Amino acid sequence: MTYRQLFDDLIGEPPVSTVDVERVIGGQRRARRLRIGAGATAVAAVVAAVLVGTTSLIGKPHAQPAKPAPAVTTTPGTDQDLDRIDAAVVAALTRAEPRLAWAVKGGPVIDTPNWASDLLDRNGTPDYQGGGTFRVAGADLSAELQIIRDGARIWAEDTKSGCYRTAIECGERTGPDGDKIRYSSSVREQEVPPQLRDRIESHSEIVRATALRRDGVLVELSIQTLSAEARMPLTAEQVIPVVLDRAVAPAPIPSPSPTRASTVTTVAGTPEDAKRLDEALTAALRRQADGFTWMTGWGGADSPNPVGSEPNGRLVLDTPVFTYATFRFGARAGQITLRLVRDGEAAWAAAPPCPTAGLAARHCTVSDTPDGQRVRARRLLTGFGPRADGARPTLSNNYVVESLRPDGTLVRLYLVQDKPALTLAQATEVARDPALVLAPRPPAGTATARLNGPPVWDFDGAVQDGASAALDAVSPEGTIYLLLSGGGGGGKGAGHLSFSFLVERAGLTGDGEIIVERRAAMQVNCATVRALPPALHANHAHDGECTESTRDGNRVVSIVSRSAGTVVYDVFVQRPDRGMVEVVLDNRPNTGAKTDMPTDGNLGSRWPKGVRGGATPPLTVDQVTALAAHPDLLNLLP
Repeated sequence: MTYRQLFDDLIGEPPVSTVDVERVIGGQRRARRLRIGAGATAVAAVVAAVLVGTTSLIGKPHAQPAKPAPAVTTTPGTDQDLDRIDAAVVAALTRAEPRLAWAVKGGPVIDTPNWASDLLDRNGTPDYQGGGTFRVAGADLSAELQIIRDGARIWAEDTKSGCYRTAIECGERTGPDGDKIRYSSSVREQEVPPQLRDRIESHSEIVRATALRRDGVLVELSIQTLSAEARMPLTAEQVIPVVLDRAVAPAPIPSPSPTRASTVTTVAGTPEDAKRLDEALTAALRRQADGFTWMTGWGGADSPNPVGSEPNGRLVLDTPVFTYATFRFGARAGQITLRLVRDGEAAWAAAPPCPTAGLAARHCTVSDTPDGQRVRARRLLTGFGPRADGARPTLSNNYVVESLRPDGTLVRLYLVQDKPALTLAQATEVARDPALVLAPRPPAGTATARLNGPPVWDFDGAVQDGASAALDAVSPEGTIYLLLSGGGGGGKGAGHLSFSFLVERAGLTGDGEIIVERRAAMQVNCATVRALPPALHANHAHDGECTESTRDGNRVVSIVSRSAGTVVYDVFVQRPDRGMVEVVLDNRPNTGAKTDMPTDGNLGSRWPKGVRGGATPPLTVDQVTALAAHPDLLNLLP
């Protein structure tokens, strides 16, 4: 069901409005998989409310207090809640500037809002961050908006009230509802090295508005020009109503569920608690075998305590972490990363599931223990390419174990080792150790070393195994290489991942890129595919013969490009909830041509010398589609 259908079902024929409703609703915005009921109704309610709500709240002689927004029924941190806020932001932006047209820099105008969002984990609560690109009066612009519950602290930290050296206009005042408002217009000039001029502009203009609302919520919107020639067509007065819009607001935090009484006497985020966790992990490892000791690093001296790459990680309130702490049992060494997560249910759901195909699937299990823990244990695959035998998936001695506890917390252990110092069963026992538990959070207002840190754990072998399993299933013969080459995260962990890959089979050779997104910026089709964010899809031309279809309820867009002997297959498969996979594959491996993939990952040094491409890519369009649609890729970021 589209936003337009939701809107019409809710209020019937929309009233006359100066807002381009079709542009705001975006024609074919998506309905979330398995969640269309109450969540979709909430989205429709927000769209209806913000489109027929008040006009500008500030900057007019007779500004009136904002009308109350509809009651929010979504749950913070859920996709339905992000959708609700997205719809409110899109409507508020369009009302602030009716000339707004959605587009990426230099790209065609599209009907679907080019707006992506994710959780912002700043202080242990699910805040909001979103961004998009559009065009106004010929100027290409980018916008970023944040909603932060603990806004008073952020407001107080800006001691210059937004009036920085580059500002040409700035100020602070109080809105009609008692909200504190800061605004500024600024110009930034900088010298850019020649090699970076295609990515960084020497001249940019920025408008910014920030509101600290009476309930302590802070909303900040920043809009910037995207080319040195462009001049900002918007004023600060125009964007102030967006940050004051009552529909652009977080959902209320539910009342906490009763928690079990903790036997831990230390307080999370304190040095005393960090010491407790050190001792608990040390004891858990010593119970597995004789001869255990910590080390200062690979080949380093023995140490009485764990020495990791992020010493302050244990001081994080809700996700304390030991990062790459080196140990040995006798002559065999390993590195361990251990993270405890207070919101374990969300962490479990956001992590990559066990693969469904091949070697990776046979060495990943999920089980329930008699004491109520749910355990996911994986033996990871080796990386591709570093050794002569790395052309097909093989097993490593590295493990990932996740233990979801009955109290809703999670323990995640990531173990790296060459010759096995611990078995998978021993690593599982460490992850399940009852002493590895979180301490209670400190009382409100207590000073601690660090507030929080996002659970960014899904950039390791677990995600590479899912992509490897899919590639191995689609191309079971010949030579394949695959390497995780990039990614970015939000409050749920990874928001996107990219993999460089190479295939040689049946006398054909090619290289390419796989991109996996948890929440793509838009619903993709032949009309919108060229408006995808260029930063994420660098060197993907997205032009050629384009077709649309469906596969197992998912949207499929296939592009075939041919130019001067180079053939490129580019296939998108998108879930109903905007989770998306793109696979690009060409027939010109490492030639340096425009369509050559990857652009990083150092795979060129690992590719067999003297190999040349053939008349077509080594996989057919149908096989590339099967790769993009493979469940181990499509569900890699749930």
